[in-house]
Amino acid sequence: MKAFNIYLAGVGGQGIGLLSEILLRGADHAGLKVKGVDTHGLAQRGGVVVSQLRLGSRVYSPLIFQNEADLVVALEHHEALRGTNAALKDGGTLIYY
Repeated sequence: MKAFNIYLAGVGGQGIGLLSEILLRGADHAGLKVKGVDTHGLAQRGGVVVSQLRLGSRVYSPLIFQNEADLVVALEHHEALRGTNAALKDGGTLIYY
């Protein structure tokens, strides 16, 4: 299976870290190789939080290159714009809440 790249973005306190952990554990339970990395802005409530997840049968790095995300999930409108511009590939899916 080709790697499936997921970019999660929001601000501190919205649960990006928890969502990332749930997705990683679910993929691992399904037998996929998983890699993930979190970036915490100012490590405070309201600071930028980004998680990059890569799932598949052959995944070696957690980092998603620019415009390579298959799915961007954004929980805050500024981060939705930033994530779409920086990460989402042509034909990818944006979920904004």
